[in-house]
Amino acid sequence: MKRSTKSKILAAFTFASFASLLGSAPANAGLLVSPQISATTYASVASENTLAALASAASISGLYGMVETAYSGITARFQRIDLAAIARPQQVGEPQTTASIKPDMPAKPAASKDAVFGSVTIPFKRLAAVKRFAPSLAEMESGAAINCNAKGCTNAAQVIKAALGQASQASIRDKLNTVNAAVNHAIRYRKDIETYKVADYWATPSETLARQQGDCEDFAILKMAALKAEGVDMKDMSIVVLFDQKRHFYHAVLSVAVNGNYFILDNMRDQVLTDNRLPDYQPLYSITSGKGYLHGLRAGNKQVASAMPLEKVAPGEGVPY
Repeated sequence: MKRSTKSKILAAFTFASFASLLGSAPANAGLLVSPQISATTYASVASENTLAALASAASISGLYGMVETAYSGITARFQRIDLAAIARPQQVGEPQTTASIKPDMPAKPAASKDAVFGSVTIPFKRLAAVKRFAPSLAEMESGAAINCNAKGCTNAAQVIKAALGQASQASIRDKLNTVNAAVNHAIRYRKDIETYKVADYWATPSETLARQQGDCEDFAILKMAALKAEGVDMKDMSIVVLFDQKRHFYHAVLSVAVNGNYFILDNMRDQVLTDNRLPDYQPLYSITSGKGYLHGLRAGNKQVASAMPLEKVAPGEGVPY
């Protein structure tokens, strides 16, 4: 395949999941908060979580008690899609869908199990978000992401460090619950356009702690940094940018792989759910250990792509910019 042709195909690659995400939402999408939440009301969800509420928790059990440990209900699975039958919402616009594409590079296998949210993935080196994430990765690798001893800690940093201290000997599941709740309560939600005067900015953990605010990917990155400080392997953690079919906006979460399950740390809820409890979340791309991956659903033995340009996706802003 000529290099120019290959580049055009890869540049167009947002898998069939993006096509399917523009279809109608499943019935059990009611598990998510606020059926019509937008980037505006995003902030009101986060503002209800206060530093005082977290500081009052004296132990892991106290933090853990801030969230429910499970939802009852039927586990939803993703279904294979028929591109011809998809109906798309008005809010996002109409992406041009390509024909089925079988890329030169194979989908990244996860043994016999699908990737997060029932998807398949392929590596994509030119993913713009990888460059945006690079400063955060450098902070995590240097150990400076959560370390504020030398210059003093903000209230948010103190809360998170205290939570990490309590969770240091906890199980991995308790660490996930503790970190998710701690960050959600310590950081206020603010859109990038309000904080940094740009549509999409991936703040480093230290920037987010200094400002004590951020948007959805900033929450996810800070949670990744906190878990890395607690010994969680970076290869098991992914920043996942997705489309929420129910509420029709782009979003970002942290996915953590544990014993064959994917646990989702989300600033929209304190409860940590497995990916199959979130059927409205359709992954577009992810970053794991500094490498980019595109996500999609299988269509027979091929992978089906949409030509939605990924650089136009601004998580947390509600619509592409």
